[in-house]
Amino acid sequence: MKTVNALVASAALAASFSANALVQGTLGGGTGPLALLSSPTLGVPGSGGTLSGAVSGTLTGGAVFAIDMTFADDVLSGENFLAAGPTPGGFGPPNTATLTFTTPLNYISFLWGSPDTYNTLTVNSTGGGSQTFTATGVGFGTAFPVTNGDQAFMQAVQFQGLSGSLITSLVFNSTVDAFEAAHFTAQVPEPETYALMLAGLGAIGFMSRRRRKTN
Repeated sequence: MKTVNALVASAALAASFSANALVQGTLGGGTGPLALLSSPTLGVPGSGGTLSGAVSGTLTGGAVFAIDMTFADDVLSGENFLAAGPTPGGFGPPNTATLTFTTPLNYISFLWGSPDTYNTLTVNSTGGGSQTFTATGVGFGTAFPVTNGDQAFMQAVQFQGLSGSLITSLVFNSTVDAFEAAHFTAQVPEPETYALMLAGLGAIGFMSRRRRKTN
């Protein structure tokens, strides 16, 4: 009974954090079939591409690369990844890539490669919603454990539509180096995973209130 009450309380806290949001972003990723990136011209800036498989969509701007960089080597076997930013390859300006989904989604996750302070993700949703997320914690409420552009590090991130809102597109932007992303999936995690996520959000809220009282 105590566990149930704790989960209910955590859910209420999570809802309060997202009261004005159409999409909730958290660290972690989904499971199941993947959507793979492809392009008629791999590695060519601005050539765009497509996302197909578990999710379908169209990529404009940026470039699609074969797995040949440290961010993805030996981890994402057989997958391509997208990159948006001034380098490698001179993508900009405007240093952005937009992934528009064929059908709006309730949930999407992917691996954010070599995150740094220059990366910005914009999540657009039905109803004209637009939210910004960064590796330093904007939108997520907590910073990634690594934000220095380490090419050997990847952070799984996931986004859930709230109150019937659906995700229509993702806009990747980087003002220095490149925003790298791969391993897209639209299968929602198991209920147990959501319980842990809500409990984690509850803990964050508790610590935040405690710091305010201490100060």
